[in-house]
Amino acid sequence: MKHLFHLSALTLSLLFTACSSNAQQPSKSAPSPAATRIDVIQFHSEHRCETCLNIEAMTKEVLNTGFAVQMKDGTFTFRLVNVEEEANEKVAEEFGAYGTALFLHVHKNGKDEKIDLTEWAFMHASDAAAFKAELTQKLRAKL
Repeated sequence: MKHLFHLSALTLSLLFTACSSNAQQPSKSAPSPAATRIDVIQFHSEHRCETCLNIEAMTKEVLNTGFAVQMKDGTFTFRLVNVEEEANEKVAEEFGAYGTALFLHVHKNGKDEKIDLTEWAFMHASDAAAFKAELTQKLRAKL
């Protein structure tokens, strides 16, 4: 009887240890600190020109067609930020955006990189095919 009691206690002890060690392991769904995330941010003022609207439309098209999986899983995000709204003052200042601007905010290997695509976007906004192809290239290069 004494041996049976010790055997039961040992079994319970092993079971408890196994369960508690599983609880301490990180979840497989938790993002890795080395995971890449790219936030595409388009800043704008209250009154938007046609070129600014076209840049937004083409950027969204590239993200939603060429990177649909990454948009769905959160690897890529798109934010439209009105720099004239008080709530956006801090983020606009952080990026130095005081009007229309397009940025990639790359979070990779624990580091942040802000890439200003504003000048490039305005120079290529009139050629939709070239804009979309080059933006796709720029995004793939940062993955």
